[in-house]
Amino acid sequence: MGEPVGKVGQERMTSSRQLAARRVFALAVAVFVPACAMIWYRARESSGFAGLELIVYPLLFGGIGIALIAILKSSLLGSKLGSLNAGPGRWTTDLVWGAALCVAYFLLAHLERATLAGVLQPRPNLELLGLMLDMRENPWLLVLWFGPVLWVGIAAYEEVLRTFMLAEMWAFSDTAIWATAVVVISAALFGLIHWVQGPYGIVTIAIKGVVAGVFYLRTRRLLPLIIAHAFYDGIQVGMLLATYPES
Repeated sequence: MGEPVGKVGQERMTSSRQLAARRVFALAVAVFVPACAMIWYRARESSGFAGLELIVYPLLFGGIGIALIAILKSSLLGSKLGSLNAGPGRWTTDLVWGAALCVAYFLLAHLERATLAGVLQPRPNLELLGLMLDMRENPWLLVLWFGPVLWVGIAAYEEVLRTFMLAEMWAFSDTAIWATAVVVISAALFGLIHWVQGPYGIVTIAIKGVVAGVFYLRTRRLLPLIIAHAFYDGIQVGMLLATYPES
């Protein structure tokens, strides 16, 4: 009886190692290589993207990124994209949680301006300003940005990327220390991806990333994070459009 049990145990260990290797590969391809490439590009490139590029690139890379993660989960990891939203809940509670998270993000932003702005010196987002002025001239850009760009190319892609990274890295260990470390690593990476916004933007986005990571750790619900992200960015841009003086 001992030999078959030992063989089964060895097969399970081999299968576990293979799954871990596939998980590392998927994380590298979908998360770490693209993120490092973006950080490297942003650190080297002084000129930002033009308004039309800020419409096309999020749609292109966001759509490809979500599709890539779906393929990797299905072909390598034996799960579906929907597993990122597998925690208990439904769309009505997701909407409430998304709105609550959005309010929390704005409260954090207010607190950050009061405490960190004098130390880290916020940098104006000239790319966003250029896009905003372009949207005033072309209503179609306005529709595209507040529609598929905001909801798919920005909010959905970034939150799918975040939750994929969190879930797959948490799978390596179930200890509280590891879970906390992964939340911090993820938040730091997402802060660095926004290199163009300077030290203030990096730090404040990382802080919000910690909040998002802790929320996902507790709920395993992706949809509230997408809703909160879209609401937060959309309200900020809408307020800029409404209040920025005409040229």
